[in-house]
Amino acid sequence: MFDNNMSKKVHQINDKFFKIVMADKAAAVAFFETYLSSEIKEIVDFDSLKPADTSYLNKDLEASFSDIVFELNTSLGLKTQVSILLEHKSYVDKYTAFQVLEYLALAYKKQLANKLNLMPIIPLVFYHGQAKWEYKELQHFFKEHTEVFKPYIPQHHTQFIDLKKYEDSQLLQIRNVFLASALLLQKNYTKPNELINSLLNIHSSFEEYLENAQLQSIFVYVFQNEKLDNNVITEKIKALPASQKDNIMSIYDQLIEQGHSKGLIEGIEKGRFEGIEEGIEKGIEKEAEKVIINAFKNQLSLETIRLITGETSEKINAILKKNGLI
Repeated sequence: MFDNNMSKKVHQINDKFFKIVMADKAAAVAFFETYLSSEIKEIVDFDSLKPADTSYLNKDLEASFSDIVFELNTSLGLKTQVSILLEHKSYVDKYTAFQVLEYLALAYKKQLANKLNLMPIIPLVFYHGQAKWEYKELQHFFKEHTEVFKPYIPQHHTQFIDLKKYEDSQLLQIRNVFLASALLLQKNYTKPNELINSLLNIHSSFEEYLENAQLQSIFVYVFQNEKLDNNVITEKIKALPASQKDNIMSIYDQLIEQGHSKGLIEGIEKGRFEGIEEGIEKGIEKEAEKVIINAFKNQLSLETIRLITGETSEKINAILKKNGLI
């Protein structure tokens, strides 16, 4: 069982990985194509998907919550847009409905302040923890009050996505391989044997369809799991066919070259993972830098980049300056 510090670290690992996945437009589109209601999917133009301005978030929300917000045009020829607010959770938070209400209020206030056409906002809560969570809408918390108060209780519907309710086979049917792989790994993250089996199956089945950076992100994410049994991993890799084992070792070589996993190959050979924590930290830094540079080149605002990566504005500016982009 994780202590509080461990739980916080696991949440941060999952949150950062999920943001990397959703920063990939094709993966984000596939996510919404999979989980939005059929009524909404019929009227939105997925080609128009882009990260939304989230400068309306206050300091407390920025520090506490991991939201990802997108905008979509409708396909009905109207000038309206749909803003999708995605709140990512790896633990049960029974008062999330109040958090979503605060998001909605701040977002609509921002639209009014900017004199924009009001955009309806669709809140989604994506949960991949193992504990049972029956999501409760806001009105549930006032059900014991008399009917006379009902008109005064704010009401909004939130689409709740519980990842553990999806079979592995269902996730692997998602058309975007990067998203399918990421969701499968997040679902099994607290189950070490299933996690490493999923990683090896993903590599053997999808390696040719994944970009190198995506594959590296997947390996870095998995090997941050401190519950993995290093000896089991070593034996599983040694038992692979030569061609697949060579491919995995090639990925390790690339990670080491980039500073992702100092000492990882030596650890595989000796049945240990000495130095992996230090190497993974370096890998996270390099991955975040890559995301920042790509996002800036794709004309995302600094505010959006900050929310996607979780980095400070000062650090983002320093990375952009170092790479001659500002």
